[in-house]
Amino acid sequence: MSTPLILDCTGLVCPRPVIQTKEALEQGATDLILCVIVDNEAACDNVRRFAEGQGGNVTVTRKGATWELVIKDGQKAEAESTIVCGDGAMAKRIVVHISSEFMGQGDDGLGARLMLAYFDTLGQFAQNITDLTLVNSGVKLICAGSPVLPEAQELAKLGVRITACGVCLNHYGLTDKVQVGAVSNMFSILAAQKEADLVLRP
Repeated sequence: MSTPLILDCTGLVCPRPVIQTKEALEQGATDLILCVIVDNEAACDNVRRFAEGQGGNVTVTRKGATWELVIKDGQKAEAESTIVCGDGAMAKRIVVHISSEFMGQGDDGLGARLMLAYFDTLGQFAQNITDLTLVNSGVKLICAGSPVLPEAQELAKLGVRITACGVCLNHYGLTDKVQVGAVSNMFSILAAQKEADLVLRP
């Protein structure tokens, strides 16, 4: 019997454990036995669902403050993720449009955490995304001090074109604080959306 590959995801919040599990399955052989260790129930449930979705046989064991998920007999995870439109067609040109520095409405602290998780996950779909457009307080996400700046810079490295509304940057006094992407106008932002197969809004 093969020795399991240990993947310690303790201390990580979702979607990081799922992303790291996906990457481990992509890099391993089809007969890989993977033991994922997490320290919160949400991560345990999310990793289990992902692994089962890949055809894996998952055994979960609670050990004190951690959970161990042994994944075996699964298919190798697809190296590329795809996004499908509502009519079933594959989206070839996807624009992500963000209009706030927070995700959702309610508690801003929670909204900031959700936006960080959103950006962290976007990298898994970078091959589908052509543009990231930012308006209103969403422009703060690509400026100095942004908690998601490293993720935004990584998206740019992966080929995602990032465009921020110049009027919005000027309104917040951030025109000289932009760290990644281009300062543009509403015409360019709408033109990118018009050409898209799909526009995603968090």
